[in-house]
Amino acid sequence: MGLLALSTTAFLTILTETMPAAVLPAMADSLDQSATGIGQLVSVYALASAAAAIPMVALTRAVPRRLLYIALVLAFTVANTITALSSSYPLTVASRVVAGLAAGVVWPVICGYAIRLVDTRDMGRALAITLAGSTVAMVAGLPLGSLLGSWLGWRFSYGLLSLLSVLVVIWVIMVVPPAPGERGRNMPRVGQVLRLPGLRPILLATLFGIVAHYTLYTYMAPLSAALGLPGGTTQGLLLFGAGALVGVVLAGRLVDASLRRMAIGALLLAALTTVALMAGLPPALASVVLLLWGASFGGLPTLFQSATARVTGTSAELGTAMLTTIYNIGIFGGGAIGGLAIGIHGVGSLGLIAGFALCVALVIVLQSSQHAFPRALAATAECAA
Repeated sequence: MGLLALSTTAFLTILTETMPAAVLPAMADSLDQSATGIGQLVSVYALASAAAAIPMVALTRAVPRRLLYIALVLAFTVANTITALSSSYPLTVASRVVAGLAAGVVWPVICGYAIRLVDTRDMGRALAITLAGSTVAMVAGLPLGSLLGSWLGWRFSYGLLSLLSVLVVIWVIMVVPPAPGERGRNMPRVGQVLRLPGLRPILLATLFGIVAHYTLYTYMAPLSAALGLPGGTTQGLLLFGAGALVGVVLAGRLVDASLRRMAIGALLLAALTTVALMAGLPPALASVVLLLWGASFGGLPTLFQSATARVTGTSAELGTAMLTTIYNIGIFGGGAIGGLAIGIHGVGSLGLIAGFALCVALVIVLQSSQHAFPRALAATAECAA
């Protein structure tokens, strides 16, 4: 039950981040803003999360973990309630900054808890269950929020997020055990953790992998149109999401025994599928490729997170904070690169750019066989010890 509570928190965090996109037209009309202005609410959240992750996790390392966990989820309650009630765009931006700051710390905390709740040999599976909530949010939660927003208004969708966060707090109190913060003067500093063998290749591979993904995924609407999908953007998102769920399940089952092989396979499949999407395929075949692309990406967050946890050991939360920062930089960078590419070369260039970035990530993984993505689990155990 503890892992499910963590997964629900991941679900809540992703929904809070992406909800402006789900209710964009109504929110824009209500706040008298352009679509771009509402879209920036997602960027503000991501940038705040990226900026906060490392310093905030470093500053709160001594705080009891469950107390910090509850405080962070309550910050979502406050931020989403303010957004639901706000008629001022600047106030809404401020509430998004608060939510983003909380999110930057939430990810390290829930991943740290996932590792604490299970035996070391099941760490990858626990992380997969925890991070599955974010995939479910993208596949089902976001469309549901959009549907409810169109029926009952966008403020109702944000009100539901506030209610969900309160329920998560109650659930956490009931099923997540207390855990102490780190104490003593010998706590590793940020620079010391960053220099741990294997961590920098993981962060670099993550950056290229996430930039590649969001270069393409951010522009699913024009991509779906270019592919000629009968169901348009909705079909594209559903196909990708269904594949991502399969990827999460496979990663959860295999990551603890086959981290390196899974990472290589996922990146190779992602590179092939993103390039194939630019090959002028008929809609039926393009749909299959979209499904495979989703499957290749779905497991990557679990693989990168598991690799980070293994090389950072007792400093896993700080390592995850670094991963969170890189992840959000990748989201922002991928969207920016994709936008520039469409403006200059059109949608057809996106897959080639993504494929190149994924090949770079693949080369990094292939060359990092000693610590980051070891050939044998024994090497991993020594590194984490």
